[in-house]
Amino acid sequence: MNIPGGTPNLKSLWLNQEPGVQGRRLDALLGCFDLSSSREELQAVENPYKALCCLLIYLFVQVDTLCLEDLHAFIAQALCLQGKSTVQLVDLQLDYIDPRAVQLGSLLVRGLTTLVLVNSACGFPWRTNDFMPWHVFDGKLFHQKYLQAEKGHSVEALVEQNRSRLTKFHALKSVVCKACVKENRRIVSRQHGRSQQPGRWGRQGSGSHRTSSGYSRAGHGQHWRDQGAGNRPYEPDHWRRYSSSSGWPN
Repeated sequence: MNIPGGTPNLKSLWLNQEPGVQGRRLDALLGCFDLSSSREELQAVENPYKALCCLLIYLFVQVDTLCLEDLHAFIAQALCLQGKSTVQLVDLQLDYIDPRAVQLGSLLVRGLTTLVLVNSACGFPWRTNDFMPWHVFDGKLFHQKYLQAEKGHSVEALVEQNRSRLTKFHALKSVVCKACVKENRRIVSRQHGRSQQPGRWGRQGSGSHRTSSGYSRAGHGQHWRDQGAGNRPYEPDHWRRYSSSSGWPN
């Protein structure tokens, strides 16, 4: 891990009560996701969106088939969720079910589970409650926003014409996009992406995983790229394979 000052041991993370140790815990958590360079921006994000941004940055850097519409759907549903009652969520009707949206929803929830474990291992730099999916994710609501984004709905429509949500939307999107740019990952629209070469990882080449620390680990991260999010012809086989495994890097 690329952590300022080197990788701390678990004893210091769990038992040390000296001033400044909480900062070391946060450095360790961000180091696990290779997000040390985005520490300041993430710290400025309000809870519970801190955890969401941390996860979205990691996912969008690792998974080259995720696009701008996916990012819009993830952020919009998290913001709109805060204003929805249980009854509203239960009564939500969808035009149809998109398998890719189900897959992306599962990916996010698995990611939140991993964040809970990493936060615990690092001595709880952030509150565990902020990682609970019911604060930032609802499957049906995400599906609705995903379908709307796919149809080209405006950001204003995605946040349901709420000015406060719109301001937060742009702030969260900026944090994620800026962090991705630092890793050479430019998030583009699906329509624009179709005219580009295969993703930033060069899937037709060596399949190595590049990190901000400047080294490659051959094959690491390949399972992300193979999941086929956004690669519809290959979805069924890949989804069956990943339904029986965590899909997360060791």
